[in-house]
Amino acid sequence: MSHAITDVKIENPGTLKSTSTLTTGFGICAVVGFIIFLVTLNSDPTRAWSSYLMGHFYFMGLAILAVFFVGIHWMMSAMWSTPVRRIAEGFTAYLPFVAISTIVLLIGLHTLYPWTHPEIVAGDPVLESKVSYLNVTAFIIRAAIAIALWIFFGRSMVKGSLALDDGAPYLGVFNKNKKLGTIFMIVFALSWTWICIDQLKSLDPRWFSTMFGVYQFGAYFQSIFALITLITLLLKWNGYLDRFVNENHLHDLGKYMFAFTVFWAYTAFAQFMLIWYANLPEETGYFLRRLTPGWYNFSVGLFLVKFVVPFLALLPRDNKRLEGLLFCAAAWILGSTFYELIWLVQPEFYPNGPVVGIPEIGTWLGFLGIFGLCFVQFMKRNSVLAYKDARLPEALDHHVF
Repeated sequence: MSHAITDVKIENPGTLKSTSTLTTGFGICAVVGFIIFLVTLNSDPTRAWSSYLMGHFYFMGLAILAVFFVGIHWMMSAMWSTPVRRIAEGFTAYLPFVAISTIVLLIGLHTLYPWTHPEIVAGDPVLESKVSYLNVTAFIIRAAIAIALWIFFGRSMVKGSLALDDGAPYLGVFNKNKKLGTIFMIVFALSWTWICIDQLKSLDPRWFSTMFGVYQFGAYFQSIFALITLITLLLKWNGYLDRFVNENHLHDLGKYMFAFTVFWAYTAFAQFMLIWYANLPEETGYFLRRLTPGWYNFSVGLFLVKFVVPFLALLPRDNKRLEGLLFCAAAWILGSTFYELIWLVQPEFYPNGPVVGIPEIGTWLGFLGIFGLCFVQFMKRNSVLAYKDARLPEALDHHVF
């Protein structure tokens, strides 16, 4: 199919309307989550900060992978994703709050990370060998650099996309965003890796894994496609995108969810298999904690929840075109990402099994509230569709064979 740029004009579907109910709902989630976090912090700091870390990382991951999605779109001169690109751009509105939530996370470093305790590091040859990397100053510098770069590239590419709505020449925006997207791929690979290592992997500072960044990339790229699918269907059902998103676009979204379900399983298995085969004490402890009686069933459940269910649900071709099934699969995948975060974080603090209750769910809902508010405000100010994108007419005629 040709990728020629056309001058066909598309009617603007408009901005998100009647947002008061959404704003109120997300606002209540944010306030309630904040209160639950503070109450838990007073009674059980470890549980409060571990819950905070899960909520913080969950939505940070979605926001940065949204920038990755936008960057891939421009770098690859994609056509099919044009009708849903604005949705991903809306998720990037959360990035400034990532800076705030990371600053708050710094308050809990001493509770979460053993490497911040000199008495634990002293005399441990493994931890002492990592001091030049695992120290508070380096942690802050890496976080600041990563977030600054994410915000810069995210805002720059979104600014260009929004400029198209105001009549900016397509080729100028395309050439600039293609360069930004290409550079961002390198920036993302480095910054995402060190953020995953710093904020999740270093909960067990003695553990070694060279695949952790790629493993987490698979989880969150799967999740960002799930979130885009979820919002696309909601906007379609409410009359915003019903003329612009057809079953072929949904099929592609379903294919990507399926593909990265498999990719996540591949990287998760490869990481586990290499560590199991090498059987080195500094590596096996991480998985042994997750295979104790208290965590064994939860670990088996992770395989079923994160891989088997979405794999079987999305395997048939027709299922990727069934809107109801696709919506349920996307929601399931997003839930499985939180399930996995519990598996990644809690064994370091609760060796006898998972602890899930009001603090964990409530704090997550607080982050959801802020994420939702950022997205709704973006969509309230900007069209839900990049309706002046020169590739959009071709995208509307997209077919999957």
